Amino acid sequence: MARVGIDGEIFSHSVSREERIKLIATIKQIPLHVKELLGEDKAVVSSGGVDLSEINFKTMQSRLIPNLYIVGDVLNVDRPSGGYSLQLCWTTGFVAGSSAAAA
Repeated sequence: MARVGIDGEIFSHSVSREERIKLIATIKQIPLHVKELLGEDKAVVSSGGVDLSEINFKTMQSRLIPNLYIVGDVLNVDRPSGGYSLQLCWTTGFVAGSSAAAA
């Protein structure tokens, strides 16, 4: 916050639009480097997210909020990370994109 000149003691709703834009730009420029992976014994299982009963699987559209498409890791699907998670993201993204384009 200090790096972009925002008082760290103010409430988040008091940060101006211009300050938020500056903060986002600064965060995006922070270099992050992966040094190593933890290995298969430390692999993660994803869990939690939007309840599947709230999704129309033919379109991936929310049953609660019109024109909101929910895909990938946002869904409450328990699976090991890696290829399973990627396939979930690709497949649900394709369904949502196809549905939105057809609408």
